[in-house]
Amino acid sequence: MSYFAERLKNLRLESGLSMQALADESKVCKSMICKIERNETQPTLDVAGKLAKALGKTLSEMLHASQMMQVVLLTRNEQAVWEDAKHIVRRNISPVFEGLKIEWLQVELPPKTVILKSLSCTTTGGEKYILVTKGSLQMTINQKVYQLNKGDSIYFDSNCPHEFYNPGKTGMEYYVVIKHS
Repeated sequence: MSYFAERLKNLRLESGLSMQALADESKVCKSMICKIERNETQPTLDVAGKLAKALGKTLSEMLHASQMMQVVLLTRNEQAVWEDAKHIVRRNISPVFEGLKIEWLQVELPPKTVILKSLSCTTTGGEKYILVTKGSLQMTINQKVYQLNKGDSIYFDSNCPHEFYNPGKTGMEYYVVIKHS
């Protein structure tokens, strides 16, 4: 069983949630949750993020075991890597501590691929800092489009709708620091 599948099931049971209650809270269908928990399918990053949020965890906490040390060296081989069905690769380059409100990620976005976050404004709080290190990234934040090229950065309140899009013909890469409230 994958770490994510095991963690999802354990956290759901510890929280006293039925699959239907988790489905209602996360807006992920019950049958998908069942398939994930049985390790029959890997969720997309968006689905995994919705489930993590519904359980009060960060996606990093769901994908990688928490560290209990104050100094943590994560070699490249020790960093949790997740590739979803759209071939979006997410590498967690920060250590995962229970309750930590900061994540540092490297994301590789294939050509002509979209990541859509939040369909409506929320009040959960959060901030994102993005740095493009390869290619170009088109971001739509609150229906306004921003074009970022290699070396460009952007900061935004992540409570409202936002979209990441690689308009190029080759893969692109960006780093994101997520500060959860």
